[in-house]
Amino acid sequence: MNIRRVVENTLVPHSAFNTAKARLKQCLANSKDSPEPIGLALLGESRTGKSRVLEEAQMEMTSTRDRKGAVVPILRVSVPSSPTVVGLSEEMLKELGDPKWEKGTRSRKSLRLHDLMRDCGVQMLMLDEFQHFVDKQSHLVYHDVTDWLKVLADKTRVALVVAGLKSCEAVLLQNEQLSGRFQTPVFMPRFNWAIPDHRAEFCGILGAFTESLSEEFDLPALDSDEMAFRMWCATGGLMGYVTKLLRTAVWDALDSKNRSLTLDKLQAAYVASVWTATEVPVVAQPFSAGFSVIPSPDLISRVLTIGVRHEPGDIPPPQRGRSKAPRQSLSRVLTATGA
Repeated sequence: MNIRRVVENTLVPHSAFNTAKARLKQCLANSKDSPEPIGLALLGESRTGKSRVLEEAQMEMTSTRDRKGAVVPILRVSVPSSPTVVGLSEEMLKELGDPKWEKGTRSRKSLRLHDLMRDCGVQMLMLDEFQHFVDKQSHLVYHDVTDWLKVLADKTRVALVVAGLKSCEAVLLQNEQLSGRFQTPVFMPRFNWAIPDHRAEFCGILGAFTESLSEEFDLPALDSDEMAFRMWCATGGLMGYVTKLLRTAVWDALDSKNRSLTLDKLQAAYVASVWTATEVPVVAQPFSAGFSVIPSPDLISRVLTIGVRHEPGDIPPPQRGRSKAPRQSLSRVLTATGA
């Protein structure tokens, strides 16, 4: 086993992960006999495990080759920023192994994609980073590529799975024909220490990491009450940050030829891996001896801001002279309308 990959190789499914994966399997199993394409959206903040769910589901139905060519049950691509019909079709053609993926007009590429998806036996199309269907500056949906996607799903009869931030809802809400094909979204939240079930599950995940890491490293029990709270404060309850922090700690230990993961080393890994893009960290030293491990409402509320992505328009730029009302973000508009 590659010790440097021990963290990534430790898959610890939790309830949201299991729910999402079960829904994906259900969509895939019933897509062939469905009278219309089935759609499913996985929504949540960044680093809550959406991409990992897609990856695991795809790995269970790996691509193969037969005498007719490639067999690709699940086609998974990441939506590029400011997507276009040409750009997205090229990504799919490339993933399916088309050697001339960049050749041809828009209509020719779309037709070739339809044929190749059929020939490769594609049953499910996964689109990660689906929030890119919404323009960051104007918060307007790219309707041209959205309409094209609906037609693609109709013609190929594949299950359509999209994953991304909650702003993805706007794409579906503004296209009735597309939203009509989608089931209720699966939300993958961060772990909130104030919610007992979340706290218990977070500790269980840390226990699994402790078990796998302890085979190669000396480390404290990450699932103890004190260490679990330190880990939660360092990562904001985001699985992506938990993985980054522990992975960095492993790398540092191996590079220093000292396999003892002390509090000091976890603190160093935290500083090196969890970038909050703020001048003052939300929690400066969660692994220091002087850090208070007593949860408080103020601390919990601050920790829950770790990893929150601010899109243009969420924070208005400084104004000179008379102040203007800040632009509402798409998420606030959806909340206000009850979406």
